[in-house]
Amino acid sequence: MKAIIAPGVTDMNKGDQALVWESHRLAMDTGLFQEVCIISNGDTPEERRKLCSQSEARGFKIIDNILKHPRRGKHNENEVVRESLFSFLRLVMFAVYDFLRLSFLLLICRKAKLVRLFFDAKTSRTVDIFRSSDVVFIKGGGFIHAYGERTAPYLIWFFLFYVRLGLALGKKVVFLPNSYGPFEGATVANQVKCVFSGLTKTYAREQLSADKLGKLLGKNIPVSPDLGFYLEKADDAAANAILEKYGLAHEKRMVGITIRPWRFPGMQHPDRLYENYLNAVDRLVNFLLEKGYKVVFCNQSIGPNAHEDDRNAIRELYSRRKDSGIVWIDEDLPCDVLKAVYAKFYAFVGTRFHSVIFSLTSKIPSIAIGYGGNKAKGIMTDFKLDNFTIPIHEVKESHLISMFQEIENSHAAIEHQLQATITLLDQKRMQIIRDLQQALHP
Repeated sequence: MKAIIAPGVTDMNKGDQALVWESHRLAMDTGLFQEVCIISNGDTPEERRKLCSQSEARGFKIIDNILKHPRRGKHNENEVVRESLFSFLRLVMFAVYDFLRLSFLLLICRKAKLVRLFFDAKTSRTVDIFRSSDVVFIKGGGFIHAYGERTAPYLIWFFLFYVRLGLALGKKVVFLPNSYGPFEGATVANQVKCVFSGLTKTYAREQLSADKLGKLLGKNIPVSPDLGFYLEKADDAAANAILEKYGLAHEKRMVGITIRPWRFPGMQHPDRLYENYLNAVDRLVNFLLEKGYKVVFCNQSIGPNAHEDDRNAIRELYSRRKDSGIVWIDEDLPCDVLKAVYAKFYAFVGTRFHSVIFSLTSKIPSIAIGYGGNKAKGIMTDFKLDNFTIPIHEVKESHLISMFQEIENSHAAIEHQLQATITLLDQKRMQIIRDLQQALHP
């Protein structure tokens, strides 16, 4: 049997990279597949290199992407929090074009001759690979949600395109553990109901999302852990080399931090909310430095656009500090090496939620600043750590400091709780493998 993992891999986002790699490993561990391909990403040759090269270096088979991003590889580095009217109109133009063109592809995809007649060679080859495959896996760890923003109808269509292609070709489609909801905006709920009704298996990665999607679909959605929990960290030598490079080899009291740009979709005054967020983190840094901790910022995601590049937020925070007193590990590290670095910290404060997942599974007590749907709150609640999470639009200095003090007071107990949870993870992974073997066996 053959399988495809969609949508495209994003090596610049280490959480996404881990999810694709672990989705591939999960599929292969079922013992059902001789070949598992991964969709590529990137709208220009340079962007594709940045987004796929680390995965290709690890030996994964990459096939061409069909659905381009409406930005077409053009990212204005100044549009970190707000997008200009020109950029928005350009997005709309390409989105409409893609929607019409690829909706037509969905209609004719079973007819190889028609696909070759109306579409380019790369698209035809990828559709051929879909046609010859048996299963389409939607990678674990993403999210299907919309806040009612202007782009919500297209956003959900974009998220679900490869699901639609798999279903149109009569393939079994499996949605690996994801987050779901909210489903606000014109056509959003109807699109989700329509597409998800045809899936072979659907998993949520936390109970909150299972409840949201289950209510919409009128059925129970099984919960299985985020696949990022299963990423095996690189060996200590790789982490030690990075720490040595940044003068941290002998530090024992390090606190890791990830921050990111965020546009606060659906909320008023996004610039003010973003400023409040950075100020709260900055003041937490002051508190940590005063207590003698070494504060270490890390790149969990470096693109492909300004909004997804954590370095923009880190630079912004640096610019407001006269004497930073902090270390920035400014590297493009593979996900398993980055996890090995996080495992060296005393504690972790993460906005990028997979940075928190990497830390939790390394038994590092962590604080999650949640954004983008239910994932942070839901997963931290499932870990019985909901008192260590706060939404990004509500974050305050006092909250972060209070949570960190609780970590200090209960560090050993939290480590013990994390170890107990980690022990259960392998059992749950074996359960999803057994479920897939039963559902997908030819």
